[in-house]
Amino acid sequence: MTGKVLTGLFIALMLLSFLGACEDAKAEMITIVDGRGQSVDVPTPVERIASISSRASEIICALGACDKIVGRDSYSFFPPALADVQVVAESSYTPNIELIHKLDPDLVIADSMLSNDDRKKIESAGIPVIVETTWDSKTVATPVRHIGVLLDKADRAEEIIGFIERYQGIIEERTAGLEEEDKPAVFFEWSRPYYSMGNGTLFHNLTVAAGGINIVADEPVKYPTMDPEWLVEKDPDIIIRYDYSTEKGNLTDNMEKTRDEILSRPELGDVKAIVDGRVYILGNPVASGIRSVVGDLYLAKWFHPDLFKDIDPEAVHRELLQKFFGLEPDGVYVYP
Repeated sequence: MTGKVLTGLFIALMLLSFLGACEDAKAEMITIVDGRGQSVDVPTPVERIASISSRASEIICALGACDKIVGRDSYSFFPPALADVQVVAESSYTPNIELIHKLDPDLVIADSMLSNDDRKKIESAGIPVIVETTWDSKTVATPVRHIGVLLDKADRAEEIIGFIERYQGIIEERTAGLEEEDKPAVFFEWSRPYYSMGNGTLFHNLTVAAGGINIVADEPVKYPTMDPEWLVEKDPDIIIRYDYSTEKGNLTDNMEKTRDEILSRPELGDVKAIVDGRVYILGNPVASGIRSVVGDLYLAKWFHPDLFKDIDPEAVHRELLQKFFGLEPDGVYVYP
């Protein structure tokens, strides 16, 4: 065998060895136990993500990896950089399986609305799927850590978690000594009149964390629709309405109309919250995800204005946006 042939073979073998090493590096697996308790093996590095949960998209961008999102759900429009990303799902509830397969992402991240059947269909193309189910300020650390590890952004993830926990600590410290009689009775209304949320729901957790009492907590149904007469009998100190529409740009006008509608319900005319004008609208952007700590601060201040008179939730929100997104607030998130 000539020297030239040997040299050629040596180069070819070295090239194959190099390519194999690259493939091995690419195939390095990280195992995540997701919100449904499923162990998911994800090949790293993750470069292409289909995020069909707006809260997951927000976390990815806060971690500085917005450019890795190649497909999104229709509610993933914050931060604004996501506007140019292809929509591959209305929400996790309605993913476009064909489009997701066509994009061939390294990973799909969804929320609890993704059905097991749709998950299996996505996974049938060899695409790992992580389903995260917890997004309030008490539990959002878990998906932040999961996504941080997968994107090699663990330090940044801990920075985000530290920011959230700093303000959580303030709320916990100031409400820890409250007696039950010092906590306001709160009715949380969700999406339509008298539709509420019981024990274990996101808004129950928000109410309790902020030093309030959820008057629907003992109902046997998790998401009950209450009678107006029941609400009059309970006579809540505060009514909070959760407003989805604020995340899609219907800001002050819509929130004002929603609040006016509640205040003008004739059947509630004698309810303490109505008489005292303690009716508030909480916008979706600060109700869950990494910005939910801002919602916590608004609730704490509404519930206990004297305890939190030195806290400005709007300023905290601005700090969070500047620090992790490089943005300024551009909308109204609560009313009034």
